[in-house]
Amino acid sequence: MSFGVSRFASDFSWAYRTAFPTRTVSYDKRGRFVLRTLMNLQPSAHWFRYLKNSYLNDIAVKEPSLVEAVHRPFFDRNITATKRAWLMRGHFELFQTLFGARQASEAMAGGRITLCRIAGKSDENIEISMCRSETFKREGGATLELSVNNVALLWLTFSLVKPEHEVMIKVGGIQCKVGDCRDLVRDATHALHGIQPRLLLIEALRAVAGLVGCTKIECISKENHIYRSWRYRSKKTIHAEYDQLWKLAGGVENSNGNFDIPCHVEETPIEDRPSKKRAEYRRRASLLDGMRQQIHGGVANASQVHGAHEVM
Repeated sequence: MSFGVSRFASDFSWAYRTAFPTRTVSYDKRGRFVLRTLMNLQPSAHWFRYLKNSYLNDIAVKEPSLVEAVHRPFFDRNITATKRAWLMRGHFELFQTLFGARQASEAMAGGRITLCRIAGKSDENIEISMCRSETFKREGGATLELSVNNVALLWLTFSLVKPEHEVMIKVGGIQCKVGDCRDLVRDATHALHGIQPRLLLIEALRAVAGLVGCTKIECISKENHIYRSWRYRSKKTIHAEYDQLWKLAGGVENSNGNFDIPCHVEETPIEDRPSKKRAEYRRRASLLDGMRQQIHGGVANASQVHGAHEVM
């Protein structure tokens, strides 16, 4: 990251005005922003300049906290501010390349990109969409949302990254609807012919991964989750059993303490299933195939229009 004093002064001035557009913000908060910027000078300069000159400029004006994102935990509580700046910029650049500036801006502003609509066992309306969630913005730059009969049930948050000449996905969290989650998950599992909703979302993510040429999916462990950092440890509780889920999805613990799950899993041939269960497994396979085809069709069309093949 190159650094110039005059350029940084201009970018910092823009960042400060954007982060604190009114005089109502306390001097303590302003002071902490200045101090954190000075303590993380290079990554802050890099992030401010990117925000100022990218399609995120208008979003940052409406969402001032985006300016401070480089100073707060993102994806993994152990990564540095330099890695955060690189990770966030890489995601938003790839997201724009894949979906185009207009759709990317709409998603950033809270809009949804519908990836698929499938019918459940009793004709339930099951929908998977992609958005950027304000609730999960520290866990990743994009969220897959699973809803059943227009009731949002499950969210999987991830980031797209491009180290050198490959594309990777980093999953920062998976959350279920608060409250009557157990009954909703049970009903959704029945509607999905016995497929766990959280595993369906992972398969949807794998479908997206295949379209962007992803070579690796890294999933956050419970210990490395951002809510295990000192900043949030006493304020947030992690209910999901991340490590168990990633292992169920074929994950293997890596050197960072997170889990790498395969981008593709070979399915057991129907002939190897118990004979009395084959009809149910055929229905599951049909549902998964329909989901993948819709995701492939929708994202592939967007990629062709906006030149996403240049990412590969």
